[in-house]
Amino acid sequence: MKVQSARFLMLGVAVLATGVATASQFEFGVEDRTRLALTVYNSNLAVVRDQREVVLPTGPIELEFTEVAQTILPPTVSISSAATGGFFAHQQNYRFDLMNPNSLLERFVGSNVKYSKFLLQEKGYEKVLREGILLSIDPEIVKFGDVIEIEPEGTISLPYIPDDLNTSPTLVFKGENQKPGKQELTVRYHAAGVGWEADYALTLEKQASLSGWVTIRNQSSSDFAVDELLLVAGDVNQTPSRPKMMPEMQRMSSTASFDAVSPVLSNPGDYHAYQFPGEVKLLKNDITQLKLISEEGIKYEKSYRLASVAQQYGNQAAQESPLAVWITIGGSGENGLKKPLPAGNIRVYERLRASESNIGEASIGEAFIGEAFIGEARLGHTAVGQKVDILVGRAFDVSANRIQTSFQRLGEREAKAGYRIKVTNDKRESIVVSLEEQLTGDWRIVSESQEGIKRDSMTYVFDLQVPAKGSAELEYSARFRW
Repeated sequence: MKVQSARFLMLGVAVLATGVATASQFEFGVEDRTRLALTVYNSNLAVVRDQREVVLPTGPIELEFTEVAQTILPPTVSISSAATGGFFAHQQNYRFDLMNPNSLLERFVGSNVKYSKFLLQEKGYEKVLREGILLSIDPEIVKFGDVIEIEPEGTISLPYIPDDLNTSPTLVFKGENQKPGKQELTVRYHAAGVGWEADYALTLEKQASLSGWVTIRNQSSSDFAVDELLLVAGDVNQTPSRPKMMPEMQRMSSTASFDAVSPVLSNPGDYHAYQFPGEVKLLKNDITQLKLISEEGIKYEKSYRLASVAQQYGNQAAQESPLAVWITIGGSGENGLKKPLPAGNIRVYERLRASESNIGEASIGEAFIGEAFIGEARLGHTAVGQKVDILVGRAFDVSANRIQTSFQRLGEREAKAGYRIKVTNDKRESIVVSLEEQLTGDWRIVSESQEGIKRDSMTYVFDLQVPAKGSAELEYSARFRW
């Protein structure tokens, strides 16, 4: 705690002269902090709870809380005391005007400033001083006698530091204190520039393993030594009135990695929260990673799919395309995933064995030779029991040829179209290909070489068995009305 002694003395004189009670002024910095709790959301928002221990007299008080986040949202600030009858505020201010070269020079526009530089003389370098009136900054314009110079050369010397400049962002609270002595004050506020998301690695063998980390990006231009870190997954509604981030907050200067113990899961409101025990340091312009999940023995399925649109208004050109490769994990509880998965990027790897010529064709009994990255996708918030469906890429050795075999106009608002789909499989194993036909309007299947399933109002699906090193065909026709 730092008492503003000079100002306190002047205020005391005022009290003697007028008999009017005047606020005692105190400054509290990070050295008075007893606990810092941070709740971080996916939406680039953090809620800060900054607890500091103070010793106060009774009566009117003015408190300065220094070293708060630079991206603080002032309307969200509140202060509370743990003591009954302790300090309560009736006015609060946020001082954001921080000391930097421009803010310093702005205070001296119209005043005398000194410039110094070293010039080479016969006996060596000599320091030369000049004094002039600062007329403008950015660029600097200075009047030296009868001469006006733009951006004069030299080092600027200023006589003092203005009182209205702060070395760190400061919250000022004016209020009353009814309980003298020690008490705990907690300041809560929202700050922009701190956000997180999850990153996952899914490794495929006979079964899969999943590891997940949370990546926290601190672009608030403030350091946080956090005693209690809570990460909340979910879409929190916010009003758009948020301050723009300063340019220096948009740069990432370093990377840190921290392997924490497993987080504790809770459910505030309609969201999922992950609490990380122990101290966590989130440095400004830094990236910090914390371990989220590690699971083994996960069942999965690899599938091949072709999604096509049936044309109901006219002729359609032939299509030749590779098939999409999907990895599907069933309900989380069934396959060993006992935790909900917050949204993030999931990267998929496949372990390779000695005899492999194609990824995904390993014989289980042979030695591993390495891993291959086979694709990545964006994972949404996934609850326990929800299916995880990942598009990893396009198959190299499985392709489909889709041809419209017929088109017949049956009336002004009715038509019939036929299709043949041939799938070629160059793999050394048979596969099942899911052919997803998209049909719009009032439609019905009138003929099919094998039975399909109507998945929804516009999707009809055929599961086509394709032999190893071979091909298979499917034909169907549909009638449309509109």
